[in-house]
Amino acid sequence: MKKTVHVLLAAAALAILPSCVSVKSPALNLPMNPARPERSAASAPALGDGAGVIVLFSGGGARSAAFGYGVLDRLRRTATGKGHDLAEAVDVVGGVSGGGVLAAYAALYGPDRIDGFRRDFLLADPEESMSMRLSPANLIRGYRGGINDVTGFPAWLDRHLFRGARLGDLPARPRLLLHATDLYNRMPFAFDRPSFAAICSDHARYPLALAVGASAAVPVAFAPVVLRNYSAGCPVPPAAKEAAAPLREGLFEREFDRSEARLRQSSDIRYLKLYDGGLVDGTGVQGLTLSLARPAPEPLTPARAREIRHLLVLVVDASTRWGGSLSETEALPKAPETLVAAVDAMINIPNLQGVDGLRTALPRWQAGLRRFRCGAVASLDCRGPSVDLARIALSDIEDPALLKRILGLHNRFTLKPEEVDFLGGLGDRLLTANPDYRRFLARLKGKGPLAAPHPGPKSPA
Repeated sequence: MKKTVHVLLAAAALAILPSCVSVKSPALNLPMNPARPERSAASAPALGDGAGVIVLFSGGGARSAAFGYGVLDRLRRTATGKGHDLAEAVDVVGGVSGGGVLAAYAALYGPDRIDGFRRDFLLADPEESMSMRLSPANLIRGYRGGINDVTGFPAWLDRHLFRGARLGDLPARPRLLLHATDLYNRMPFAFDRPSFAAICSDHARYPLALAVGASAAVPVAFAPVVLRNYSAGCPVPPAAKEAAAPLREGLFEREFDRSEARLRQSSDIRYLKLYDGGLVDGTGVQGLTLSLARPAPEPLTPARAREIRHLLVLVVDASTRWGGSLSETEALPKAPETLVAAVDAMINIPNLQGVDGLRTALPRWQAGLRRFRCGAVASLDCRGPSVDLARIALSDIEDPALLKRILGLHNRFTLKPEEVDFLGGLGDRLLTANPDYRRFLARLKGKGPLAAPHPGPKSPA
């Protein structure tokens, strides 16, 4: 009898819960306003030392943010000459999910002021804003769109990191490359002017915290961030919109162009539902590749494109790991270990293929940049700039003890201080030892020739 009463009470609670459980994710983007043109960000002064850096941070929660923090800290402590360091030379910073949090912070405040990120995010507790428990209410929220909505993690980011900043508050340099996944098109949605123009929306006034929250919105655990598509009846004449890129050769690039065309033309796409950018691009490499395909000097500013003599493109990947105990015996692995390994496997191969695609795209971009430079200033050396592509990854680690420790750091947003120091130290160590990075440093010191992107080893030990 007592058991029956408990069952009836539980059933009654489940029947009542749907009426009191709500998920909030209103569309907060504004339409384009012809009377309010978006201002261009002020240009940054020249550095004069010839160094340039493009750096991308993968997804992977706070694990990725801490690993990337160690990389930026190493750049900050590496002098380029003339009183500058490599963090000051960062021209483009991109990321996704946890890496997107770091990238947005670096873009807003400057990579050379990265010390505050350790305090404001890595040693804070972002998960205080999230509901992580398995409960009937959370099951209902997950079914209705997501356990955590925009009143949670995005609001926490706005209070603790971005303090009301909007996309229009970002400086021209470093440029931020950030994307989420458009669930309708199954493609990236970039938080840049061309993508907002495709939905006839005001890019400058969109909150930075919402863009970062969308990039980290793992399905079910988080509700999607919603954007309204204002293309139907857009008050801005088509000629005044950002021009769409022409159809390109690669399948991915062509499908991206088609997805933007659908946003402009399809009457049934009234709202976009944006989830974790890692679903379509776990390292931000595809976003950079799309940017490189635009007319030169994208994604650099014209002034910096003329100044840079040596460019480093750095991919920082903490998204996947390998190893574990599932191969030690004949026994079947438990579900948690299976899921971790399966997700890492699904992410890893596209990430590697993305870097290979970037390696192929860079020489074409480099040739276009040379034409831009020589056409702009005849006296420039048309052999430059040199471009080096370097990739460092947690999966490069082969030490068994380190592997075991890395495997235990799951995709969460809160780490212990010793875990932050451990991951940051790995980022510093792997970058310092990377042969492609060392080649770039040699060029800066005048000990290496101007050259096309060097293929180099893909997975340094």
